[in-house]
Amino acid sequence: MTAVESELRSIGELARASGLTVSALRFYDRSGVLAPARVDPVTGYRWYTGEQVDPARLVAGLRRVGMPLAGIAEALRNRHRPAEVHRLLDAHLRRLEDGLADARRELSRIRSLIDPEETIVTTRLVLSRTGLAAAVDAVRFAVGADPGLPVLSGVLLEVEPDGVRLVATDRHRLAVARVGGTVDGPPVSALLPVAFVDDLRALLDADGAESADVVVATDRVTVTVAGRPVTADPLPYDFPDYRRLLRAQLGDVPAYRIPFDGAALRAALTADGVPVCHRAHEGVAHEVVALGLDGRGELRLVDPNGAGDAADALRVAVNREYLLDALGSGDGQLVLELDGPIAPLAVRRPDDAHAFSVLMPVRL
Repeated sequence: MTAVESELRSIGELARASGLTVSALRFYDRSGVLAPARVDPVTGYRWYTGEQVDPARLVAGLRRVGMPLAGIAEALRNRHRPAEVHRLLDAHLRRLEDGLADARRELSRIRSLIDPEETIVTTRLVLSRTGLAAAVDAVRFAVGADPGLPVLSGVLLEVEPDGVRLVATDRHRLAVARVGGTVDGPPVSALLPVAFVDDLRALLDADGAESADVVVATDRVTVTVAGRPVTADPLPYDFPDYRRLLRAQLGDVPAYRIPFDGAALRAALTADGVPVCHRAHEGVAHEVVALGLDGRGELRLVDPNGAGDAADALRVAVNREYLLDALGSGDGQLVLELDGPIAPLAVRRPDDAHAFSVLMPVRL
């Protein structure tokens, strides 16, 4: 053993000190996550410094809680920046919680298949009437209307420990909203028919009630406002896994996060002479607008028919009608999040992480 090697730890010693196996250390070396300080050029044997023990222990801990490889690598790069690592941990915990809620719902469904008579799950909720109305308004526009895709013809209602999440998508856009409330019962989900959603929205305009009482059972959903109920049988489809598109769930940081005035953008989108181009999808022509940044880094409309300026930091096209729907009333400050001209873009309210719309861009 050379003098240099005598000051290093063997791969077996690091394995014992960190809780990682030798094979795991080799894997993390090949993956570029935790490279040894020295590799013997003849034997290929790996040697590590004492300073690599703590990073290896961090990797071992993240591995035990199921952190993806990319997350482990990012945590290791930022281990001297606690705020960044805490952000990664929080995002991973949300993924685990969502996965557990999904597993509970799926197990409830499986139990009902095995013994339908004994496994009817009922959850009762009390929600804010105005909050539920706002949540319905935030997602209703994104409900699909394609008869060939009946799974998209409703609004997904997911019961969480402290409220509900509503989700709708038509493949080209996705809208998510949440309303808090009191929950009595296990997490469940139901795909609500759009006719029921529209009846519910009309009921939520009733005066004289501050809350909406919701009962979600395996075979029936009932919402009562001011003593007046509406009921529906949930649609018998499995809603798509929408979480793959959600940056807030995945913990990703978008390349662009641009605050803008919703009313100003809505006015620009509806003004005479707004620059548009036309693109056809499934035989239907749509007006497309393009978003860019001005010299101060603020959001603006650019000409989608032009070739674009080489100096443009951003130029992304989107269906004008869909963007107007995502803006809603257009009041107040909003935030546009995106990663580039061909990645999904999100419109959010900066004060509400649970309500946002995701739109698919249009390739110019």
